[in-house]
Amino acid sequence: MQLLLLALAISLPCTFSSSAFLDPPRNEDSPTTNNSLHKIQLKRESVPIRRQGTIVSFKTSYSGVISVGSPSQDFRVVFDTGSAHVVVPADTCDSDACEGKERYSVSQSETGTAINADGSEVIEGELCDQVDIGFGTGEVTGEFVKDTVCLGEGRTSGPGCTEMYIVMAVKMSTQPFKSFGFDGILGLGLASLALSPDFSFFHHLSGHNPAASAQFGVFLTEGEAGEESEITFGGYDEARVLDGLKWSNIARSEQGYWQVPILSVRVDGIEMDVCKDRTCRGVVDTGTSHLGVPVPYDRDMAQLLARDAGDLLDCRLADAPTVEIELESMTITLQPHNYMRRLPLREGVKIGSSTLVVSNKEEFKPDEGSENASRHCSAKLMPVNLPEPVGPKLFILGEPVLHRYYTVYDWDKLRVGFGLANNVANTRDVSELANWKGELPNEMERLLMQQRVTVQKKVAVPAEDDDEDSIVFMQMDVVVNVRISMRQIA
Repeated sequence: MQLLLLALAISLPCTFSSSAFLDPPRNEDSPTTNNSLHKIQLKRESVPIRRQGTIVSFKTSYSGVISVGSPSQDFRVVFDTGSAHVVVPADTCDSDACEGKERYSVSQSETGTAINADGSEVIEGELCDQVDIGFGTGEVTGEFVKDTVCLGEGRTSGPGCTEMYIVMAVKMSTQPFKSFGFDGILGLGLASLALSPDFSFFHHLSGHNPAASAQFGVFLTEGEAGEESEITFGGYDEARVLDGLKWSNIARSEQGYWQVPILSVRVDGIEMDVCKDRTCRGVVDTGTSHLGVPVPYDRDMAQLLARDAGDLLDCRLADAPTVEIELESMTITLQPHNYMRRLPLREGVKIGSSTLVVSNKEEFKPDEGSENASRHCSAKLMPVNLPEPVGPKLFILGEPVLHRYYTVYDWDKLRVGFGLANNVANTRDVSELANWKGELPNEMERLLMQQRVTVQKKVAVPAEDDDEDSIVFMQMDVVVNVRISMRQIA
């Protein structure tokens, strides 16, 4: 949900630089060719959630590299369909979350210019506008610059590059930005979600390259068997789809989200009450790690999907129901492998009340420490409680859906394509998993080894929401602060 507000403030002058800026040509329909595809490999990052020294879950992110300015300044960003701005840390950011991240310097870019929200150049010595952007998880405060943004590292021009307005963050919230190694966010929501189309990366990119299709495709995996995730611009990779694409038209495009109508939701073949009034919609969000379900129906679904873990080490192998999400053109089907949290939880342990602890001495403590403690498997669900007009019957189709389906986003025709992804999970022989109890994830030992190298002391991060292993970069609100100096008032 985007809420745009204007405010006045008086503060110190912002950084100043100057250069020219070009408006993009209008986009034209054209067939996709292999030469017009730009693929960015996405790095999957897992961060452990601990409760009383025990790893109980993981939160994940996917990020790839972009270049900003000339000479190029490289950043690792989350490509997020739930927000609409390019956000990178500024060299003036003093938040703890900015420590260790790459930071953008407008003074070091020959093509960068400090601007206000309306695109007007900031006069040297005067104040510049600021913006507060709130996400489902976290928030940033930023100033504005216009500069060149390129897909990939070390690039300053050519295909996959565009000039646009950027948000350089001067403040970033601790969660989730401090927890992960990525630097910023590249929003891929519709242009109507941005402050203006000048802030929309894909709006400009598709306009600059008429030979390329105004589409991008997303392939996300859990990294098993060395399988890499990627995002493709200028079309999509047909080899990533097993059974072709089924297209669903966007609903309420003026809200700026890639949201599709949902006709019904079924668990184990039984229809839930939530969508019987036909008002449900689902936002396809590459920046959300869970399946978001409208309250209070999230509790009903959680109970229907929960299972006793028994002696399982991997809850994705649990014998649990199929979830069906019926769209206008097809039905999304999710199996336990898609929606279950990997690790079983002991009775009484709740992810939402846990504390993230980073330490250089932690070891994994298996559940056999309490022989009589029952263990259960729970789904990766998160409650969604948004008012009209975005809510109240809004689902967020995050990683549980995106791990199973290759998704394509059509900018011109305002539609989303879903196709069963050609990945290891969808093509393996299910008989290989019979009677298998699973194993602890490789990330556990690797993460602990890395912490022994890089972390000097224990740091506790207080809980900031009700579901700490969920990450939501869906843009919630935008507040522009129009700053006026005393000299301007005079």
